[in-house]
Amino acid sequence: MRNASIVQLSFAIVSEVLGTTFMKMSDGFTHPVFGLVTAACYIISFVLLTLALKHLSLGMAYGIWGGVGTLLTTLVGIVVWNDPFSVVVGIGMIAVVAGIALLSKGTQEAEEAAAAEAVEATA
Repeated sequence: MRNASIVQLSFAIVSEVLGTTFMKMSDGFTHPVFGLVTAACYIISFVLLTLALKHLSLGMAYGIWGGVGTLLTTLVGIVVWNDPFSVVVGIGMIAVVAGIALLSKGTQEAEEAAAAEAVEATA
């Protein structure tokens, strides 16, 4: 089930990035079709995130969803709309990736420790 939750989380992230991209394309919601696509993408993203949370810890799932979403949205902005990029932006992006890695590793270690304690308690 955990693998399915990771797939759901991945699609939630993609949907959130698409929603944010369409939000930009809506030009302040002056293009209603893009506004509607934005809303649909966000609904899909939240539904998938909610389903993923059935088997993933809240802190890890939300941290990954927010961090990867921010990273990908930043890249879309740089590539598609020529948003500014600097050394500081690059360092920030690296910090986001490092934070996600640490959050994931820390959660994994805590889950493994809890599982080991549960095994000891039943032995």
